Amino acid sequence: MLRAMLTVVAAANGIWTDTVGLLFTYAVLLPAIATGLIVVAMVSAKGEKRANEELRGRWGRRRSGPRD
Repeated sequence: MLRAMLTVVAAANGIWTDTVGLLFTYAVLLPAIATGLIVVAMVSAKGEKRANEELRGRWGRRRSGPRD
């Protein structure tokens, strides 16, 4: 009887461990990785835009405005 109860407790403990592990993976770890990748992409895009604006001023066409 005691052995059967210990087997049930051990199985339940394994189920809870798996549940907590999956919950951590899908509710904490993956959103954190996705957020980090989005932030890296935004910072990279901002730096690329700044570089493009510098090159446009150096090599691009000049905007024609009203002449005096």
